[in-house]
Amino acid sequence: MRRGERSDDMRRNVAIVGIGMTPMKTRWRNLDRNELANMAIREALDDAGLAMTDIDEVTLSDIDYFTGVNNSIMWLADDLGAYMKNGVKYETGGTVGGSSCHAAIHHVAAAASDVVLASATMKIPNPPADSNIPIGAMAQAALSSGFHPVWERFCTIGAAGFFAILASAYVHQSGCTEEAAAACRVKAARNAQLNEKAHLKMPLTTEDVVNSPLLVWPLRLLHMCPTTEGSTAVIFASEEKAREITDKPVWVRDIVTIHSSQFYTTSLLMTGKDPMDSPASLPSLVKACEVLYGRNNINDPVEDLDVIEMYDPSTWAELIWMEDMGLCERGGAWRMVERGETEIEGRIPVNPSGGVVSTNPGTPSTMIRYIEVALQIRGEAGAHQIPGDVRRGVATGFGGTGWTPMVLLSRDLD
Repeated sequence: MRRGERSDDMRRNVAIVGIGMTPMKTRWRNLDRNELANMAIREALDDAGLAMTDIDEVTLSDIDYFTGVNNSIMWLADDLGAYMKNGVKYETGGTVGGSSCHAAIHHVAAAASDVVLASATMKIPNPPADSNIPIGAMAQAALSSGFHPVWERFCTIGAAGFFAILASAYVHQSGCTEEAAAACRVKAARNAQLNEKAHLKMPLTTEDVVNSPLLVWPLRLLHMCPTTEGSTAVIFASEEKAREITDKPVWVRDIVTIHSSQFYTTSLLMTGKDPMDSPASLPSLVKACEVLYGRNNINDPVEDLDVIEMYDPSTWAELIWMEDMGLCERGGAWRMVERGETEIEGRIPVNPSGGVVSTNPGTPSTMIRYIEVALQIRGEAGAHQIPGDVRRGVATGFGGTGWTPMVLLSRDLD
């Protein structure tokens, strides 16, 4: 084979054949990180009808400065089932649950492995016993360390500062009211109450959201995601193996990862003009959709897709990124929500799981999006299952420098 050529077995079809996910909580006080990871992995193995000996490789998602453990592939090897197997750790920030899935998919498609397990777990280190430091403060300190000390830290307050910039620009440009944004959060809360694995199952009203504490205008406490602990696992297999393993494979039709600038938050402020006139947009998501839609003949995502699981750390992000994904015209997302088009029974359900604003374990958060679309396609999403025939869906992730991983999943290979 000449250099640059690829054999047929380097383009193999890949399917999800096993799924595991723990319930998501504020704290898992009775389990350590290894036990939590193993719980999700055992569920994924049981779901696929496999033993750990059937797994060729393990890909691990991690964020060292959140979990407080370096070289975690070593610490977790036994409980991941990675002992004496190929094992690779990935650390890409908020996107990492998707990144390890993409790596697993690439490895199976390239015939490096036939069956790969991707694992993601969040267990937050306890503050010192004799201190009054809350968990949130430790997480913020860790998050801030990821920003450049000169170019980024002066203009960000973690996720809240970033999304406040986007949200205020969106209000200025679209005319979206606080009540309209609150309706989007209430929709997420309704969906989460139907999801047995979700973290926050709060019955919210528009008034609850509008009257919640103000963080940075127009961002309020209930617009933002929680801090969650939990674990997920997904098993990917080649087409040949998948057809042996399960009669309900969910096929990976396409994946894409698009990166934005390293100093993304700064770029929102240092445009040389009024930041309110800067586009309320995530450029990497726009480009990811352009690439993925173009390669898969998705001309109208509302008509051509059955479900979207979007990484939405903030209610305002869901509205803005709906427009980035081409679900409606610019400035029209909040009206689309008001019309009920993104409800579980709507034209294009967005985050029927309740989304990241209801459940945010960080490391597994993107993987949860992939899992939720797969469950919808398998018809196994329980009380938050979309009615009708769910055949094709898209899931997205999000990372701190503004990058986007994205997957297209399908019931069919045709």
